[in-house]
Amino acid sequence: MNALRRPAIVSFGFAGFVPVIATFVMVILMMVPLGTGAANIAMPNLVLISVFYWLSSRPLLMPYWACAVLGFFLDLWLDVPMGLNMVLLLLTRLFVLNQLKHFKGRSRLVHWVIFAVLSFALYVLSWLVVSFVYGAMLPPEPLALQWVVTAFSYAPVGFLLGRLRRAAM
Repeated sequence: MNALRRPAIVSFGFAGFVPVIATFVMVILMMVPLGTGAANIAMPNLVLISVFYWLSSRPLLMPYWACAVLGFFLDLWLDVPMGLNMVLLLLTRLFVLNQLKHFKGRSRLVHWVIFAVLSFALYVLSWLVVSFVYGAMLPPEPLALQWVVTAFSYAPVGFLLGRLRRAAM
């Protein structure tokens, strides 16, 4: 009789899709051109921030397929090798789920430091992959600037995502 049992389908309702929808909005915000030729502003990786935040607070609501689809859209719109952002978001999911027991319930500062270290490792990995694909070592300064902007953007973006989480769930 147990062999005939189907796995239970979990239904979260609309609130269950809030993390995926919010992260997709972050994808769209990353595509908005900011700055001018005179003052170009580095855009933080809002998708990485959002995926890390939602995986840290509600990991079931950011499944593997969502990370893969969001990364695929980023790969289509950005000038990077196909699959790079998809792999980075999936690696983020793997890391957070494996390490969540160590930092869940800790202060926001601990989350921020963990995000900064993880994002640094992911930026170095992406720099190495892109350099390998293009066959030349790319200058690390633009990527370092984007990492700094992303790391320091985690706190305000996480605050806004926290407000959204409390309002929607």
